[in-house]
Amino acid sequence: MHFSADERAELLNKLDEFFARAQVNDAEANVFRQLYRQFLEETHYIDWNSWKFIAEDVQRSHVDLPDFDPSRKDVLDRLIVVKLNGGLGTTMGCDGPKSFIKVKDDLSFLDIARQQHEVFNSTHNSNVPLYLMNSFYTEEQTRQELGANSGVLTFSQSRCPRIWADSLLPVESTGTNQEWYPPGHGNIFHSLNASGVLDELLSQGRDIMFVSNIDNTGAILDLKIAQFACDEAVDYIMECTEKTQNDIKGGTLIDIAGQLMHLEIPQVPPEHLDEFCSTRTFKIFNTNNIWVNLRAVKARLDTISSEIIVNKKTLNGRGVIQLETSIGGCIRNFPRAYCKL
Repeated sequence: MHFSADERAELLNKLDEFFARAQVNDAEANVFRQLYRQFLEETHYIDWNSWKFIAEDVQRSHVDLPDFDPSRKDVLDRLIVVKLNGGLGTTMGCDGPKSFIKVKDDLSFLDIARQQHEVFNSTHNSNVPLYLMNSFYTEEQTRQELGANSGVLTFSQSRCPRIWADSLLPVESTGTNQEWYPPGHGNIFHSLNASGVLDELLSQGRDIMFVSNIDNTGAILDLKIAQFACDEAVDYIMECTEKTQNDIKGGTLIDIAGQLMHLEIPQVPPEHLDEFCSTRTFKIFNTNNIWVNLRAVKARLDTISSEIIVNKKTLNGRGVIQLETSIGGCIRNFPRAYCKL
C-alpha cells in the first residue's frame, strides 16, 4: 500500500481532528500517531532476499551458561518480573481477563503466577517485585481480583483507536469500548515510562526485567540467564526453543543488515508463507520470554520502535485494523541482543 505525501498529510490531519474530538491526551495520541505514521510510510513485508540466518555469536545455549552462584544476592536485587495481562479470555469461554481462566485444581493463570513468584522469593530469600501489565480491558477486574494487599503491582498499557480498513480513519464512538484496543506488548516500554514505574525501578537499582505471557505457566525466573544478563552487560535476551509443527505460525529470528529482527507472519510476503512455516528452514521459535536491561531502555526511549503488525478484525460487519507491535519486534533496537536456546 503506497501513499503520496499529500495523502499521508491529509490522513494525519484527520487523525489529529479525531483526537481533539475524543479528548485524547497528547501522550496517548503520540503512541498511535507514531504507529499510524509508520503504517503509512513503511512497507509491511520484508525483502525476502535481504535476510540471513542469525550468527552463532548472538546465540547462547542454556547448557553452556555458568550455573547460578547462590551467593550472588546482587543479581536478585536487580530483578523485576512483568507478566503480560492485557488479553481477554473470550476465545476460551471466559468473559473477563484470560488470566482468570481456571487451569488446575481450581487455580487460575493469575493464581499460578502469584504462587510461583511467592515460592521463588521464599526459596531465594529475595524480594523480587512482580508486576502485571494490564490493558483497559483487564485493569479494573484484575485490581478487584488481587485485592488491596496482594503484593502484586500493576501498570496499564496504552489505548489506541481502531481504524476502518476501507477509509483508514479512526472508528468513532460506538457507545462501547469497541473502537479502542491495546496496541500489543511492544508498547511495554512506553507504558513503563508513562506510568513512572521505569524511573522508580531504576532508582531502586532494579534494571533486569523478565517479561512473559501470564498464560505461560512454564515461564519462570531462570537465574542462570539472570546472572548472564548481569555479568555480560546484555541489553536484550529472547528465549527461543526448537520449532515444531505446533509452532509454525510463531515468530522467529533473522538477521537483516547485521541487526537481529523478529520475523512474524504479517511481515512475510504471501508467496513465502510456506517457507516461513517450514520447520526445515526456520528451526527456532520465540517463546516470548524476554529479558531486557531497563537502563538500555531508558537510553533509547525516544527511538524505540518495532515492525508494525497489521491485525485485521471485523466490527459490526465492517473491516477494521489494529496497528500493533510486539516486544519481540523491539529486539532490533538493542545492539547487545542475544538468542537463548
